[in-house]
Amino acid sequence: MIFPTLDLRGKTPLLLLSGLALTTSGCISSDPTSDRSNVEALVHPRLGEVINLDVVNASPVAPPSDWNGSGPLDADTAVRVAFQRDAGIRTSLAKLDLARAELAQADLPPNPALDLAFGFAVDGISGAPAIIGVTQQLTWIWTRPDRVDARDADRRAMILLAAASMISLDANVRRSHAAAIAADATHLLDQAHAEATRRTVDAVTRLFEAGEASKIDLDRARLDAAESAAAADASRRTARQMKLAVLAVIGCPDGSTDFELQGSLATSGGSVPDEQRIVELTRVARLDVAAARMRVLAAEAECRLAGSKRFPEVGVGAAWNKNFGDRKAILPGARITLPILDDGSAAIAAANARLDGAQLEFLSIRRRAVGEVRSSREAFLRSDQQRIAYSESVLTPATEAEVLAEAAYREGVIDLTVLLLAQKRRITAERRLVSYQFATISDRIALQEQVGGSFDIPAMPPVVPDIDQTTATAEAPNTPARASSLDPEIPS
Repeated sequence: MIFPTLDLRGKTPLLLLSGLALTTSGCISSDPTSDRSNVEALVHPRLGEVINLDVVNASPVAPPSDWNGSGPLDADTAVRVAFQRDAGIRTSLAKLDLARAELAQADLPPNPALDLAFGFAVDGISGAPAIIGVTQQLTWIWTRPDRVDARDADRRAMILLAAASMISLDANVRRSHAAAIAADATHLLDQAHAEATRRTVDAVTRLFEAGEASKIDLDRARLDAAESAAAADASRRTARQMKLAVLAVIGCPDGSTDFELQGSLATSGGSVPDEQRIVELTRVARLDVAAARMRVLAAEAECRLAGSKRFPEVGVGAAWNKNFGDRKAILPGARITLPILDDGSAAIAAANARLDGAQLEFLSIRRRAVGEVRSSREAFLRSDQQRIAYSESVLTPATEAEVLAEAAYREGVIDLTVLLLAQKRRITAERRLVSYQFATISDRIALQEQVGGSFDIPAMPPVVPDIDQTTATAEAPNTPARASSLDPEIPS
């Protein structure tokens, strides 16, 4: 038996159908470059030009270019080193790249199916020895807008979350650096206190040898000096521990602690906005809140997509046939999948449940954000007031009282108990002032982070540009989304 030669000339319907996938293929690029630029556009107004996001594309294991590991380290340099070395923000960008790829995938049509068949005649006069057919599913055409909308909302959410991770890294580094500065300042205070108590021991020893002080006074002075020396040693360890924490957060956990911290606990940046402005920024400009809103949009698109399961799925095709009688035929056809056994109700119920969950999660995140930012503002105001009060009305009198007590003890006017008490009050006031200064800086950093990174940004939703290719999102959906039981725009 000789198989006939396949001749496709003149088979216009078949060729047109075969090229359907090519002419209607998706055109959204999977290149994430524009999305990463969108992240940079969100971050720079919030963190300022001190951040160079070009280093994020470099290897996180490369040595930092802004710091040699032993030179002075200020807060801005620490942030730049962290951006060069941190793996967390790169993980967020990798998730963004994945979201972009999934968006490009959602825009692509399914591949056409090609059917080939070669037969053998069994009755000697008939049969169909050669059949070539191609089938293309068409349902994706009218479901494409909802698929693209859902994945594009996910992409926008990942852009916002990637920017939020960078803002969080900046805040964590600055907070850790301030904690190390505070620990170093506390260590210096404890060293000075230990030196002062040592001088007190020397003075009491001279008085004891002259018969003007008792052995009890000498023992008490020595005990106080021993306690001060132990506190100074403990604070030295704490200061080194805080340096280790700085090295860890900037991505250099195995670095040496033999470097000098640059900076102070002096507050800067002016006063914080009033509560109304803070709440407005949090509800509108905070990035994780905006990302949660994008999740709601994605769930709404998924609801519309689930609604399409109530309608038949359609595919069209054509086949070319040549039998043993050398007769040829073109066989156009269609494949329709009827929603009889699976009518889509389960998928619609699941999509509606996910939409409810996304809306409630959005409301929960926004409420939690507003509650946190109001609490942080009160914490900042409290620590700032305590800092001012201790600086003006506690530390200065305590220092003066200690100086007078030392002079009075040398003259024999007061006993040692009064002098030691004055010294303890002074060191306690200085320690508390350092703690309030650090709390003021830490609370201010937290407040800036919680409003979206800066007090100076406008109270407007963060702008995430459209994808770099017009999609069919403006078309009317097949099935309207279920009416929301919770409007995401209602006040929290």
